[in-house]
Amino acid sequence: MATFTYESIKYRFKNPTVDGNLELLDDGASLKIAADDDLVLTHSGSVGDITCSTGALDINAGTLNIKDEASSETMASFVSDGAVTLNHDNAARLATSSAGVSITGTTTSSGTITSSANLVIADGGTIGSASDTDAITIAAGGGVTFSQTPVFNAGSLPLTGLDIDGGTDIGAALVDADLMIVDDGAGGTNRKSTMSRMKTYILSSVYPVGSIFISTSSTSPATSLGFGSWSRFGEGKMLVSQNSSDSDFDTAEETGGAKTHTLSEANLAAHTHLTMNTGNGFGTNLENNTTGTGTTNSRGGLGNNDYIMQSVSSAANAGKTSSTGSGTAVTHMNPYIVTYMWKRTS
Repeated sequence: MATFTYESIKYRFKNPTVDGNLELLDDGASLKIAADDDLVLTHSGSVGDITCSTGALDINAGTLNIKDEASSETMASFVSDGAVTLNHDNAARLATSSAGVSITGTTTSSGTITSSANLVIADGGTIGSASDTDAITIAAGGGVTFSQTPVFNAGSLPLTGLDIDGGTDIGAALVDADLMIVDDGAGGTNRKSTMSRMKTYILSSVYPVGSIFISTSSTSPATSLGFGSWSRFGEGKMLVSQNSSDSDFDTAEETGGAKTHTLSEANLAAHTHLTMNTGNGFGTNLENNTTGTGTTNSRGGLGNNDYIMQSVSSAANAGKTSSTGSGTAVTHMNPYIVTYMWKRTS
C-alpha cells in the first residue's frame, strides 16, 4: 500500500475512501470534517483534542469504555440501558443503577450535596469536614456518634420521638446542679434547666401558700425545701379537721380545748352514797328507810340494816360525810409524739 506524505499543504477531499492508515505527521496538524470544519481532530504535543463546534457529539455504542493508552485500565464505562461507572485505578468509585447512585469511598464536596431521596452511608461510615472527617459516625444499628459536642444554631431541635438512651444509668444521685431539657411552652423553645428549679416547681405545687409542713427537724422549710416564707404553727396543739356543722370546728385555725381540767361538783354524774350501819352509834338522822321517806329520830341501827343518810335542815352537818380528795386537775392528753409544724405564708 502506498503512503502519501503531504507537508504544510492543505488538502480537501470529498467522500474519500482510505484503505489503511490515514496519518497526519505534523505535530499539531488537524483532521477537519464537514464543510465548515465543524468537527476537528487535533494532536499537539501530549494532548489529543476533539472539537465539535456545532451541535452535539454523539458516540454510539452498546457499551462505551474509556481506557488508558495501554488499554489496561478502564477509567469510565457506559452501558446501554445499564450502569454508568467511574473508576479510580480500575476500581469503581461511582456507579449508577435503577435505584440511584452508589459512591464507594470518601465523598468530598466543596459545595452543597442535594438528594431528593435517601442518602445512605455504609455501616460504620462517617460524615465530617476537611478538618474533622469523622465528626459523625453511623453504626450498623443506626446509632449516631458525635466526635464533638453538638452545637445547634438559633432555632429549635425537635425532640418528638427522640430516645435519650446512654445505655447505662447515670450512676449517681441527681443533684441540684444537674441539667434537664424542658420546652417553654407549645411551639416554644427547648431550654435547659437545673434540677433545683424543677424541685422548687414541684414542691411549690405540693405546698401552696397556707399549707402545713410537718417534720421532726427544727430547720425551717424555707431552708430545707429552698423556697417560700414559713412560720411556726400550732405549737403545743393538736390538729382537728374542719367541721361546718360544729361551731367549735367550723373555722380554720380556730383554737380551743385545754391540756388539763379540774373537775367540779357539777362535772360529777348524779349519784347517791350508800352507808352500812353495823351497830348503834350513828346518832341522829339515820333512818331505816325502806320507802325513801323516813322521818328523823334518835334511834340507832338495830341489827345489820341498811340506812339512808337523809338531809335535815335543822342540823348543821345533816346528810354530809367528811371531805376527801385533793382537787388535782385531770389530764386529757391522748398518747402523743412531738413534731415541728410550719405554715407557708408566701
